[in-house]
Amino acid sequence: MEYKNNNLEINAYGDYRSEDFHWSIAGNSMGQNPNVLSEVKWKDIKGAGTGLDIRLNIWSPIFFKGSYHRTFIKKGKVTDTDYSSDNRKNPGYHADLNSNEGFIYTYTLAMGYEFKISGILKISPYAGYVKNSQQLHLKDFSEETDPAVKTLNSIYQANWTGPLIGLETNIILTDQFSIRGLINYQQLKYRSVADWNLIDAFAHPVSFKHTANGYGTEGLIQAGFRFSPVFSVFLRGNYYYANTGKGTDDLFLADGRQLQSQFNGATRHGGGLGIGISLNL
Repeated sequence: MEYKNNNLEINAYGDYRSEDFHWSIAGNSMGQNPNVLSEVKWKDIKGAGTGLDIRLNIWSPIFFKGSYHRTFIKKGKVTDTDYSSDNRKNPGYHADLNSNEGFIYTYTLAMGYEFKISGILKISPYAGYVKNSQQLHLKDFSEETDPAVKTLNSIYQANWTGPLIGLETNIILTDQFSIRGLINYQQLKYRSVADWNLIDAFAHPVSFKHTANGYGTEGLIQAGFRFSPVFSVFLRGNYYYANTGKGTDDLFLADGRQLQSQFNGATRHGGGLGIGISLNL
């Protein structure tokens, strides 16, 4: 197989994804009083999504790749718990809430080099930049019918951004059937803002901010069936994980004061299954 200048591959797909995500803060900037003051956990955040991957051979085996994916959240649960003693003891507040709207999107931009190991195997290391953004909600399960009553609809917006390195492997088993595998590592900065809309003592629309550093990883496997040199279909599945170390929680009060405590960290993991079409031009 000869390399082709300006060889373009476009993958468009739909999928269904599920994700878990949680974070917590301590009572002060030293991580004490107590060591876990407040903790929010999202569970089974689910929804249909759509994605687009583009790969362009810009010069012989050197290529550019870009991808975008967006999940439309339609289902999920979230718990919000406050504690008065260390190690999650003596909860003073707990709420089981709904999280049935919002979105999650990810885009990556990267450059790589394709090594043709044999007639059936190609390996492509690459490096680039990734951004993931989550807009997650905390809502009551019951629907409020009186428009004069302000309802719970708090929002947490988190961004994970940074460089990544990865490795992609393509195995051509027959003229029609191939398998693609991908794994990457991401060095991430975590930045989030929240609006806790029913707490009058907090400022709005920014009630608090979280900052920390972390890392992430993602794996993908895709099986394709080619109908012609131009057109093929594929099935794909992916899994991802990311977390942060300790950071800073900045709380903004309605009277203009600002308080700071320790952000204990955030963790997210999830995955999905999808089907799509591929065009090779």
